[in-house]
Amino acid sequence: MLEMGLIQELQDFHKRYNEKMIAQSGQDYQHGIFQSIGFKEFHEYLVTKDITPGQTNILLQKGIEALRQRTQKYAKKQNKWVKNRFLKRPGRNVPRVYGLDATDISAWDKNVLSPAIQIVSSFLQDQLPDMKPMDIASDSNESKRTSRLCDFCDRIIIGGREWAAHTKSKSHLHHVKKM
Repeated sequence: MLEMGLIQELQDFHKRYNEKMIAQSGQDYQHGIFQSIGFKEFHEYLVTKDITPGQTNILLQKGIEALRQRTQKYAKKQNKWVKNRFLKRPGRNVPRVYGLDATDISAWDKNVLSPAIQIVSSFLQDQLPDMKPMDIASDSNESKRTSRLCDFCDRIIIGGREWAAHTKSKSHLHHVKKM
């Protein structure tokens, strides 16, 4: 993003729009375009004036580091969402998810672009692609309809995962210890 002109784009946007917003009422980074990654991270760099080039460079580096951290955090959040939404809830209405190795940028075309094109082409032709979709092995505690009575806590727990979580909880362990 930096190589493609992010800083210049932020500076241009700041001059055209953001300076007016800050002068009127301060900037609210909770609404609209300002929620995008990049605006909050470079705010101090964009609004600070009359400082030495060294200080400007320090603010710029702080913004770049904050941008990296925020982007990594967002990517982790997206991966977690996909995993929880699609991979842990298999069913007819859940689309297949394919994992592509994007760790080696020099092999992008081979590892990401070509497989992605093949997957999309297969989908458009109503065929299954050559590669297999991602799969998470189902958990033995996956049963969502079973109910169990916890004799120690005198509670009914519905679902295998909930039961597993309950048996590890502080409350349950406390009741077991008391008995």
